[in-house]
Amino acid sequence: MSVGLYSLPVELLYELQLFALSESLPLVSRDFNALYKHASPSFHAKYILGRLVDSGCSTQSDIYTKALRYPICDQSVLEALRPLVQDFDLTDASIQLPRRLFRSLSPPPSGWTSQHHPIPLLRYLYHTLKAPSINTNANEGYALTRAVHAKFVPLVEFLLEHEASPKYREGLAVKVAIRQKDLEMVKTLVERPAVKQKKGKRQKIEDRLELDSNMLKIAVLSKAKDIVEYLYREKNIIPDVQTLKKMNIIL
Repeated sequence: MSVGLYSLPVELLYELQLFALSESLPLVSRDFNALYKHASPSFHAKYILGRLVDSGCSTQSDIYTKALRYPICDQSVLEALRPLVQDFDLTDASIQLPRRLFRSLSPPPSGWTSQHHPIPLLRYLYHTLKAPSINTNANEGYALTRAVHAKFVPLVEFLLEHEASPKYREGLAVKVAIRQKDLEMVKTLVERPAVKQKKGKRQKIEDRLELDSNMLKIAVLSKAKDIVEYLYREKNIIPDVQTLKKMNIIL
């Protein structure tokens, strides 16, 4: 059977896959895997859409949410998918950012920039794709927490600018920054940018989340002296008795 498949023209193999929508066909051999992996964005968009429609997806938000979970779904595939979903229902539901975009973030030797993945793709999603709103806090703030863990400052700033909140999972993103002894990251997560007033003065607005004694305890245990001082003296966090005793050694 495989000999027969190998004898078919490439175009026909593509048509066959769009008809079958098979997960197994690309695994028949290395040649088949390469053939489908390096197919055009248009082919990948049609393949993904076909599988999603077969599984019952009928709204734009659902299609985009599940399409983004496919490793082959990059910006070029989204661009090819966009005209294909225009006639699908547009609801109030949001697109959910998938974990896969943030799971494997690893700092490059030269340091992070705003051009590193996944920022270009996110820029396209938020600023170019005319689609339903996007839930930056999907999966309990997973994107922001992973960005903080990777010390990916441009991504953290991008997410915060698009309504990411450090509140999720009891302020886990902030706790990660505290354990990393990164005061600047803690401040970035906690403090909103001041708003300029007419006379040039800046109006201070409330923090993104309420800090607590547990965060101060983590800072003390991490021996992050500057963060301890920030939480205790600037944010007026009251320590418990045990934490206070340890603070007397650090400060």
